Amino acid sequence: MSTWTCPPAHPFIPANPGDRRSPCPALNTLANHGYLPRNGQNIGLWHLIHAVQEVYNLSFILAALLALAGILLCGHAFRLDLDALAIHNKIEHDASLVHANALGQQRAPTEVDPKLLKSFLSYADPRRGMSLYDFAQVRISREAQLACPLDLIHSQIGAGEAALCWLLLKQDSDRIPSSALLQWYGEERLPDNWARPRHVIGLLDARTKAVEVANIMSSLKKPTCRGIPSSSNFNVFVLRLRTILKCDSY
Repeated sequence: MSTWTCPPAHPFIPANPGDRRSPCPALNTLANHGYLPRNGQNIGLWHLIHAVQEVYNLSFILAALLALAGILLCGHAFRLDLDALAIHNKIEHDASLVHANALGQQRAPTEVDPKLLKSFLSYADPRRGMSLYDFAQVRISREAQLACPLDLIHSQIGAGEAALCWLLLKQDSDRIPSSALLQWYGEERLPDNWARPRHVIGLLDARTKAVEVANIMSSLKKPTCRGIPSSSNFNVFVLRLRTILKCDSY
C-alpha cells in the first residue's frame, strides 16, 4: 500500500437526513468524506471519475466505465443521484453483502443491515482478516438464500463488486483487517490507517479478480459427496432402486 492518507480537508461526516446514498459502500464513502457532494445529488460524470481515481487509484478507463454505467443506467442528463443506484435489477441486485433484498420494491434499501453486516464480518479470520476466498464464500452464502437465482449479468456484477472491494482494501498480506471491513462496509468511511492501493487498478486487474471469485464460487458449489450417481449412470441407479423397492413390497 502507499502512504496516501485522507487529507484534513475531507473529514468523515455521516449522511444527514435527506442526503442521498446508494447500496455501494465505495461511493457512499466518497460522499461521506466530501469527495462527492455530501448530499449525494446531481453528480457529474467527470466529478465521479475524478473522485474514484483520486481516492481509490483506479485507472481512467476503469473509472470511466464504472461511472458511465452508473449514469447511463441510473442517471439523468449525465448527472447522478446516489440513491438512483438502488433501482432494483439495473446495477443493484439481490444478495448484496450488507444490504437487504428489494423484496418486490422498486428500489432496494440503502441502509446497512446490521444482521447481514455481522454475518459478513464472521467470514473474516479475527486475526488475519478476509481473503478473496472468503469473499467468494460470502457470495455463495448470500446467493444460496435467494428463492430465484441471480441472472448471469447480476451474478457477474456481484463477483466483480467483491473483487474490486478486495483490491481496494487489501493489505500486502492480501487480506483485509476486520476493523477496515467494519468501517468501510458498516460505517461507510475510509478505514483508519488505510491508504489507497500503491499501483493503479486497471480494468484487467478488476476483471481477472472477478473471474477468480467466480471460479472459486463454482468450485465450492460442486457436489463432493461420494455415492451419488453421475448423470451417465443415473438410469442404472433408478432401475436398481426400483428393483429394491419392488422386493421390499413383498
